[in-house]
Amino acid sequence: MFGVGSSELVIILIIALLILGPKEIPKVARTIGKGMRELQRAKDELKKNIEFEDNPVSEIRSDITDMINETRDDIQNEFKSAVSEKESEKKIS
Repeated sequence: MFGVGSSELVIILIIALLILGPKEIPKVARTIGKGMRELQRAKDELKKNIEFEDNPVSEIRSDITDMINETRDDIQNEFKSAVSEKESEKKIS
C-alpha cells in the first residue's frame, strides 16, 4: 500500500491519534476516503477517455498529473484545516 509497511502504518496512526485526537481522526479519515474515491473516479474517467478517444499520450499524462495534483492539494488542505481546528480548540480549552 503506497510502499508503506504495516509497522509504518501503525506508527503513522499512533502519531495521528496523538496529534488529532480520537474525535478528529474519523473526520480526517472521511476526507482521505473522499479524496481516494475522487482519484479512483478520475482514473476510471481517464481510462474510458483513453479507450474511446485518440488522445496523445502527453495530453493524457498532463490530465492525469493535473487531477492527481488537485486531489492531493484538496486532501492536504483538508488535513491542515482539521489540524488547525484541533489546535485552536486546544488553545481555547
